Amino acid sequence: MSTEITPLQINHKEFLIASTIERCPKVMMLRELTMNALEAAALAAQNRRRIEFQVVKSGDVDKLAIWNTGPGMDGHELHEMCDIASSIRKSKSLDGNFGMGAKVASLPSNKFGLRYRSCKHGIVHELILCERDGKYGRLRRRDDNGDLHEVIDVTELVKAEGADTSFEWTEVTLLGNHRSQN
Repeated sequence: MSTEITPLQINHKEFLIASTIERCPKVMMLRELTMNALEAAALAAQNRRRIEFQVVKSGDVDKLAIWNTGPGMDGHELHEMCDIASSIRKSKSLDGNFGMGAKVASLPSNKFGLRYRSCKHGIVHELILCERDGKYGRLRRRDDNGDLHEVIDVTELVKAEGADTSFEWTEVTLLGNHRSQN
C-alpha cells in the first residue's frame, strides 16, 4: 500500500449502496442473471451443464427462477457473494467483472426479495436480498430457537419440493416488489 496517499473511505455506505442500485438500468437484470448462470454452468462437467428458466411458487404466486448446474456455494460463500462488489470464483477488474451486475440490476425490480438458493455437498443454503425501509440488505429470519440468521439451511424444504441435492446447483428466484407480484 502506498504511503503517499490516504485511501478514500465511504462516509454513508447505505446511501452509496441504494444510489448504486437505484441508478442501474432495469433492462440489465435478465442479461446479468443469464450471464451469471451461463458462466456458472460452464464450470460444471460437460454432461451436466444446464440452465433453466422456471416458474416456481412462492406461496400461491408464480415467480421467475433462473437455475444452473454450476458449482454450488456453501453458506459462507453465499453470504460473501451477496455483498456489493463481491463475486465467487471470478476475478474482479475495471474492464471485466465488478461483482455487482446481477444483484444491482435485479434489486430495483425485486425489492421484496431476490432469493438465492445454492446446493453444495448435498446441503442447500438460502439467502434473500431485499429492500426494507429504504435500506438494501440481507433479510434476517428467525430459526426455531428465535435466533436471527441471514443464511438458512433449507435442505429438507427443497427436498420436500422435489429438488435433487445429489449434485451442485444454484437458483435465483425473483420475488418482485411485493408478495403478490408475479
